[in-house]
Amino acid sequence: MYRDPIGHRIKTINNLMRKAMDKQTGQRPDRATLMHCWIIGFVQDREDSGLDTFPKDIEKEFSINRSTTSEMLKLMCKKGMIEREEVEYDARLKKIVLTESSRNHNRQIEDKMKELHQKLIKDLSKEEINTFIKISDKLINNIKEDL
Repeated sequence: MYRDPIGHRIKTINNLMRKAMDKQTGQRPDRATLMHCWIIGFVQDREDSGLDTFPKDIEKEFSINRSTTSEMLKLMCKKGMIEREEVEYDARLKKIVLTESSRNHNRQIEDKMKELHQKLIKDLSKEEINTFIKISDKLINNIKEDL
């Protein structure tokens, strides 16, 4: 069986990051996944910038489809991580708002995420990091072209 050398490494890095975060943060009572944590961080960053966040923003940021986003947000709502609120200008739209619990959790794991980032880039020069980002962006764009 052919094993894609690039795709295999990307998946391996993803798996290792998830395991490292689970090890560092322990099991949350609400069983938040690494993806949930990234979404919480994304929504927090947008809130801090004064921007509302809608499911479409999450779909675009994480390159996930509408049904996956919808199911994930339903679960996050059920677990008390987020709430959906109507916006004044369009009753059909529901913005994603973090609960206080998620804001607190985001503050707690922010340092752990920074530690994980430092482990990832250990022994890499700024040039290597920039090259990786540039190549990764090209890989992402190449895949998106076919979708």
